Amino acid sequence: MKGIKIVQSGDFHLDSPLTLHHLSFRKMRREELLFTVKKIIDFSNQISADLLLLTGDLFDSMRVTKGTLDYLYKELERFHGRVFITPGNHDPYENGSQYEMFDFPLNTHVFREYEEIYLEDLDAYVCGQGFTSPYERENQLKGKKAPEGDSVKILMMHGEVMTGSNEYNPITPESIGDSHFSYMAIGHRHDYSGILRENRTSYAYAGIPEGRGFDEAGDKGVIYGYVYKDGVDLTFKKLNVRGYKEVSVDLSSSITHTDMVGRILSSLDSKNDIHKIVLKGALPNYIKVDLAELDRELSKKLKEFKLVDMTKVSGDSVLSIEANTLKGLFIKTIEEKKSLGLHDQELLEEAKILGLRILSQEDF
Repeated sequence: MKGIKIVQSGDFHLDSPLTLHHLSFRKMRREELLFTVKKIIDFSNQISADLLLLTGDLFDSMRVTKGTLDYLYKELERFHGRVFITPGNHDPYENGSQYEMFDFPLNTHVFREYEEIYLEDLDAYVCGQGFTSPYERENQLKGKKAPEGDSVKILMMHGEVMTGSNEYNPITPESIGDSHFSYMAIGHRHDYSGILRENRTSYAYAGIPEGRGFDEAGDKGVIYGYVYKDGVDLTFKKLNVRGYKEVSVDLSSSITHTDMVGRILSSLDSKNDIHKIVLKGALPNYIKVDLAELDRELSKKLKEFKLVDMTKVSGDSVLSIEANTLKGLFIKTIEEKKSLGLHDQELLEEAKILGLRILSQEDF
């Protein structure tokens, strides 16, 4: 059975502002997003793919730079097969858009209005329709049918598979099943959907090839494999350089920031990933979690991370200190002064907390 070998990707969102990250990391991360394009082209050539299907939102908006467009041209031109692009809601094909003003390489075709392109050497149709404005409130697939004949028939669109109304091309499952395409490559969602099927038509989201925030956690990559006239043999390949992960770290019983840093680092599977580190646990009221200090120390080991302090004050903070220690004697002295009622109670409590921090060898 003759099949067409494809690689499916999209939703690059090149030149995203990446405001989540520190300024010093943003430029590096933008370049990593660009490097993902190179990895996709390398992989596509390595497996000798016939088609590279890019399902929209290649650009985050009109803010894309000339340098990024030149880089994309160079990489797409390297692909040994044909490239097809269907613009999405973040990069619609409209007047003055990148797709109208920029010349793509000869091996690349960008869909605007609905088209059916027959590739004689492959005996395959590649059909598609792009966004021509940031919103497409009607189902672009409604009423469309695959071309007649025994060829492999691939459809590309950007949109939301759903029942009901939506501003981003609401594609109903029924319209997919009624279309009779061999395969439908869809962009818009940022997670791999798995290979799905409605009647005789298989379809899938490849997801974003490289995450940009903690709402895009997990493995990211491309779909690749064969599309046949009446079925597919497709799978997912992870390609992302870094992952976004959330990890909880229990700081209970930690006293020094050195100990806190050690606990945090030992909780991370990979120092290459970007972590949201949620600090939890119960700490004595004389132990202060200094996020600025932790940030400085962790920055020596990690490229990028976010700290969230959700620690609580331990109910037995003072009682847990042994009476015959220096801290125990200090607490006893303060409590005796408080019991006499001759001094400001609030001031004595603040003095107790500050003194315990100093005696715990913390630098505040």
